[in-house]
Amino acid sequence: RQNHIRREAGRGVNSMLHSRGSVSPLSRASEVFPRLMMAISVIAGLAHLSFIFLFDAIGVGAMARANIASVLAYALTALLTQQGRTRLALQIMAVEILLHGSVATALIGWASGFHCYLILIIPVAIVSTSYQPRTKAVVAVLVGLFYMLMDMSFRQAQPAIEVPPHLLAGLHHFNQAATLLILGLLATLYYRMVHSAEDSLRELACTDPLTQLRNRRFAMEVAQHEAAVFQRGGRPLAVVIGDVDHFKRINDHHGHAVGDTALRAIARVLRDGVREVDHVARWGGEEFLLLLPATEEEEAIQVCERLRQGVQALAAQNLAGEALGVSITLGVALLQRDESIEQALARADRALYEGKQAGRNRVVLAGQDGAPVL
Repeated sequence: RQNHIRREAGRGVNSMLHSRGSVSPLSRASEVFPRLMMAISVIAGLAHLSFIFLFDAIGVGAMARANIASVLAYALTALLTQQGRTRLALQIMAVEILLHGSVATALIGWASGFHCYLILIIPVAIVSTSYQPRTKAVVAVLVGLFYMLMDMSFRQAQPAIEVPPHLLAGLHHFNQAATLLILGLLATLYYRMVHSAEDSLRELACTDPLTQLRNRRFAMEVAQHEAAVFQRGGRPLAVVIGDVDHFKRINDHHGHAVGDTALRAIARVLRDGVREVDHVARWGGEEFLLLLPATEEEEAIQVCERLRQGVQALAAQNLAGEALGVSITLGVALLQRDESIEQALARADRALYEGKQAGRNRVVLAGQDGAPVL
């Protein structure tokens, strides 16, 4: 058995009970959105760089110079995003898209496809994490109205600058492809944000906020799974319930803050003192549940004795700086054939009770009939 293994949060079912905490959906979205802004800045910057040579080749110097300004604008948005100033970067990007899209459409015509970029402002604004929903709605409505106004004004209008038909078709398809690429990035971002939110909600639903162990509801789901594996002829399962000794006295004499500190310290000892495949959860109050798959009776007693000694060695400090000794009593039960997990938990709980009656700070093994084996 591997002792005192440290583990990371976010593993699968076999190790999820050890998770140290969760990340909020907003936090994860805030991490994803700057990467989207950087990707858009690079793609748009390269597109406008190509436009410089294109417009220069067809003799439209004004548009070539305008695209130099656009490239510089997207270089600035990339720099601001890298510095964490995504809100200002988003504003500069929106202004550039509006100006460039409307001016290019007015000069070269609706068939050039430059108007497509205006639509991108709406999804970018909606998935951004910098604005409130009301602001996003106003931006979406205004951009939509502006796009419709441009459609009515320029779809049938004669362009100011005549571009050869084959180049005009190339521009149209290039602008379509760039717009679709950015929309694909936005869809990917949205999916990742939703997936992250689901993960975070699931994490919050099964994590004890104080100790960052899994909670009772999730622990029972895992216990049912492990019991089913055992009943199908799989690995044995040791069930352990531990209770902190005289915890009420700790709260009454030293305050709940010290009690919380003690619980967190005990949770760390239990979590770090078992294997990767073992499960540790806060069972309720000052009680903890341990599920030890593939563990026989003698090994389960050895593990629990080591954990008991680890808890006893703790010295949580209260606000006055006084050492606070803590201990734990553990009841152990080995799941039997044709026994439900609830019955095994009841036997472990009875063994725990007997350990309390016998003086606390000890490990007690439950017999098959429920009688403790001290």
